[in-house]
Amino acid sequence: MNKTWNKKWKTLLIWISAYTNFIAFMLVGGYFVVKSEDDELCEITKRAFIVTMIFTALSAFLTVYNYVGGMVDGYYASAAYDLYSILNALVGIGRIAVFGTFAVSALVKKDDAPAPTVDAEADVVE
Repeated sequence: MNKTWNKKWKTLLIWISAYTNFIAFMLVGGYFVVKSEDDELCEITKRAFIVTMIFTALSAFLTVYNYVGGMVDGYYASAAYDLYSILNALVGIGRIAVFGTFAVSALVKKDDAPAPTVDAEADVVE
């Protein structure tokens, strides 16, 4: 019987949930950490958590920067707001690139199935 939820699809689910929503990632990642017996899936979940925390910290810093700047008169017409807009766009593009790279690498990764062995005696014709 062919399993449809192999390690590739589980890894892809981890990275997609980490990209889409932090709460969804906590549910999916927590399930794989608690229920999975595969150590590699636990390591992938930890890696996705670290990447998610990095982008969450960057977004939090930019949000605080924008709120503090919003308290100043003329902030939205200044170079400081332009810097915020550029940095926010770069963080968004970087987030898409990083999570997309990990998701695609999860799909194209080769399975760890052993290579079929060739029986040399079976090919001998008498």
